[in-house]
Amino acid sequence: MQKQPINQGVRAVRQFSRSHRSANEIARLEPRELAYIARDLGVSPDELRVLAAQDKSAADLLLRRMATLRLDPTQVDSAVMRDLQRCCSKCKDKVLCVHELEDRPRHATWPKYCPNEQTLAALSEEQTQARDVGVSAPGPYHRT
Repeated sequence: MQKQPINQGVRAVRQFSRSHRSANEIARLEPRELAYIARDLGVSPDELRVLAAQDKSAADLLLRRMATLRLDPTQVDSAVMRDLQRCCSKCKDKVLCVHELEDRPRHATWPKYCPNEQTLAALSEEQTQARDVGVSAPGPYHRT
């Protein structure tokens, strides 16, 4: 019976170790290297340091939120997806987000606090329109 808390503790230590290692690797980079990597990722060097210190699962709630919205992450542009993950990783309202994802309250408040709300709304609209066009548009062999 006591294995579960021990396993959770071991997982927590491993996650901390991995995030600490990433932050240390970033800290050892030359400023020029750090700037190149940050530019390639579309973030500032300071933001890269913060992201490197985050737990690797820091953006997992994004995928859960997208699933509830019936959004397919594979249909999202990779740069947009990285930005969504970056914003989710830095969000301070993860406890509230988890609560709403798990309990599904009748009046969810996530659009008020989620840093990705506008982008997710735009993606939902875009994917809905694409589905509507795909369903209602005649195919190439449609005869009138």
